Amino acid sequence: MHEALGYGKSVHDVMAEIHKRAIDGDLASPTEVADLVDRHLNVPFAYPTLREQFRDAARKAVSRYLLENRGTLGQTLYSEQQVQVRVAPGITVDGRIDLIRRLDTNETSIVDFKSTERAQAEDVTRDQLHVYALGYQDLTSQRADLVEVLNLDERSRSTREVVDESLLGDIQGKIRDAGEALRANDLPRHRHWCTARGTCDLAGICRDKPA
Repeated sequence: MHEALGYGKSVHDVMAEIHKRAIDGDLASPTEVADLVDRHLNVPFAYPTLREQFRDAARKAVSRYLLENRGTLGQTLYSEQQVQVRVAPGITVDGRIDLIRRLDTNETSIVDFKSTERAQAEDVTRDQLHVYALGYQDLTSQRADLVEVLNLDERSRSTREVVDESLLGDIQGKIRDAGEALRANDLPRHRHWCTARGTCDLAGICRDKPA
């Protein structure tokens, strides 16, 4: 087991509590950071010294987030919102949006929190956020204006972009094709050995390339 397993989710759970409280008008204070982190931090495979390093990193991340965003916590619309995207008969995608908030520009933004220990490829995240945009539209009959990746690590990059209408259609097509391929058991092997071993979810069961 990776020693950092649980760190990213722990920070994510702190964010969820902060925003769920904000919806009820209870804005978390920087003085609560230590208690918030201590209650949510769960890294069962970390040795004691590493656990303390994770606790310190989580406290810094949450403190930095509150310092930069406490003034806008009251604009939280939804936190940990479950959504469904019905793409075709019998093909539905379930998801959970970390945060939906109203910006000072009166635009609606869908936010996904990331940390180094909870990272995935940027193109996968972009597709994921646009699936969430479809889910938000099904949930509220309104369109989201922006999608954001808010990285909680100090030196990592956060991104914000306008919802890409053409990508929304492409995403629905990808999901429909994948669902129909699964239904028809149409899962051909790659024609060539790929180079995605480090990022592919199925790398653990992939055969070794013959010598």
